[in-house]
Amino acid sequence: MAVLEDWRRVRRQFGLADAHVQMARELKMNPRKLLAAARSGRDSAQPSLAQRIEALYLARLHKPLPDSVSPLRQALREARARERAEAEERRRRKRQSERDHAEAARISLLNVWRLCNAVELKRFAVPDESAARSGDIGEPDAEP
Repeated sequence: MAVLEDWRRVRRQFGLADAHVQMARELKMNPRKLLAAARSGRDSAQPSLAQRIEALYLARLHKPLPDSVSPLRQALREARARERAEAEERRRRKRQSERDHAEAARISLLNVWRLCNAVELKRFAVPDESAARSGDIGEPDAEP
């Protein structure tokens, strides 16, 4: 959007129409270089910027004007709306990611708790009577 703001400054400084700005943008002109050239004052002997843009546009694209002209204000408005939508989408994704991480941590803690309880239950479990009779549980091994 900074580039569009630069184009707005160029438009205001040189008194360009929306069609001239659009032609210059289609020609991939750099608005900062145009502003710098205007500050240095070296453009005084040349034709106006609007005339140069028209001549370049005709020479490169072989047509005098763009097919449809959209105002620079509209492009700025659309760029701002797009930035707001992208920012909202980033915030939404971040919130979702934080919820996912919190849910994963909760599940992980729940699994640890279940594992600890299972170990504790096995430790304090009452042995089977059949296992106790056969000597598997509760009696120390006889030494030879």
